[in-house]
Amino acid sequence: MDLVIRQQLSAAQNHQDIQALKKTYELIKSANQGKSALDSSESFSSDLYVLCAEQALQLEYPEISSDCLQMYFKGRHPVTQFMGRAYLCQGQLYTPLSTDNLEKFEKFVMYLMKALDFAIHDPRYYFLIYNASVLYWQVVRPYLKPGFRYLLIPSLSQIVTALNQAEEQDKQWRAELMIELLECFLDASKMKEAVDFSSTAAAFIKNNVPDKYQHIFSLMVHHKLMNTSQIEEDIQSSISLSVIYKIQTIKSQLDTNEFPREAATSLNTVFELLKQYDEDSSISVLDEK
Repeated sequence: MDLVIRQQLSAAQNHQDIQALKKTYELIKSANQGKSALDSSESFSSDLYVLCAEQALQLEYPEISSDCLQMYFKGRHPVTQFMGRAYLCQGQLYTPLSTDNLEKFEKFVMYLMKALDFAIHDPRYYFLIYNASVLYWQVVRPYLKPGFRYLLIPSLSQIVTALNQAEEQDKQWRAELMIELLECFLDASKMKEAVDFSSTAAAFIKNNVPDKYQHIFSLMVHHKLMNTSQIEEDIQSSISLSVIYKIQTIKSQLDTNEFPREAATSLNTVFELLKQYDEDSSISVLDEK
């Protein structure tokens, strides 16, 4: 039984063969109902439900995917990676096409969180945490705009925490999500959370992904999330951060309809710093003097 189904699945995957997918589905459904025309003594691996569901999703047959997952979740199966993959597949069936469908968004997030909760307890399944984070980011892009980012705070916080707990080696990816989470806090005017989180995120980014430090430093200065001693330490060791500090200070004052104090002097300082920076463009972002 397994061999026949896997051969059909392979054809569906390698050749985008819809008929092979449908044949696979019929075999699985028949076996599940105990009506298989094949030798009933042959074992039937539960991972085939999930593999068929994933392939059906790829070939845009959500009904087949949904039915395979229903059959899988109704049974009792060994605890393997396919449990987490089933949750991820189920979540994709609720992919929201716009910000208007919050119900779908909530169901999508619910199944992704189930996948995270499953994977976080066993290092063998940590790869599912990364996969979930990538899938999540692909789906939530419509929400990355003012007035909607706040909806991502609970789920994105859990994803960032899970990636940190799993010590995901793609630190660039972790840094990107940290910055996005900070922007979500700011969009929701959750300033206390923004201050607390930005401190931790900035330290991680500065030590592990220094090329992204300018971005988070800019946000922290603009929204006044850093104390004076932190700022002075950074701008004394970096020309580029000094420039960012001056510019963001002016922008912050403009945001409050306050005419920037000593704007001309600040801009002249920025100009001089940029000339100095241009003289040695090979200087590191964090180490230039």
